[in-house]
Amino acid sequence: MPTPRIVVIMDDLGYRQTDWEALSLPKGVTFSVLPFTPLGRKLADKASAQGRDIMLHMPMESLGNNNLGPAALTSSMLPQDISAMLKRSLDSLPQAIGVNNHMGSKLTEQPLAMQSVMQVVKERGLFFVDSRTTAQSVAEGIAKKMGVPALRRHIFLDHQPTTAFMKIQFARLVHRAHQYGIAVAIAHPYPQTLSFLNDALSQAFDVTLVPVSEVLPAIKEEAPETQVAEALISAPE
Repeated sequence: MPTPRIVVIMDDLGYRQTDWEALSLPKGVTFSVLPFTPLGRKLADKASAQGRDIMLHMPMESLGNNNLGPAALTSSMLPQDISAMLKRSLDSLPQAIGVNNHMGSKLTEQPLAMQSVMQVVKERGLFFVDSRTTAQSVAEGIAKKMGVPALRRHIFLDHQPTTAFMKIQFARLVHRAHQYGIAVAIAHPYPQTLSFLNDALSQAFDVTLVPVSEVLPAIKEEAPETQVAEALISAPE
């Protein structure tokens, strides 16, 4: 049996000076960088030089009135405008080899919008990770139908950024990896998260930390997750 693998994607990078501290994480941690942010391009340059996988963390409309930041994709945009904005954002971050959604609980439920997104992702030869900010997301399914390599987030590590909570979530990540062979977590560059991950990832849990690009060829149709399980691992945006 191959060793179970875990993927950790560090989201929301690009705004805060403290984001630089994420570079201390093990090289297997994937960075997902917001477009047109003050530090995004420089941070991606440094992270890429470390040999990390870099993704574009693309802002998408949420069901709440969240501040989405620059370049957000919204449901009021025409398909060609969604395509143009995503292309601009990808051009601003040439290191990106994949895309995942920032927020997006509203937009990822909309098939036409997701088709526009996946068409660009496919044209660029990239992959898509569905952050699963809503259990009704169609993003992963549409990506796969269109031939885009895709997977989903299984665990939010730190929507309660306390050590006690992150220990529970990390244990669930490891358990899922042992169950299915692969488990994907999303985390954020809070100081307490960086400290927790540097400690947790230095210990032996009989799992291997790998960059996201390493598991994409192995992704198969997964066992369906119940809505109860989905509710447990979903998090407010």
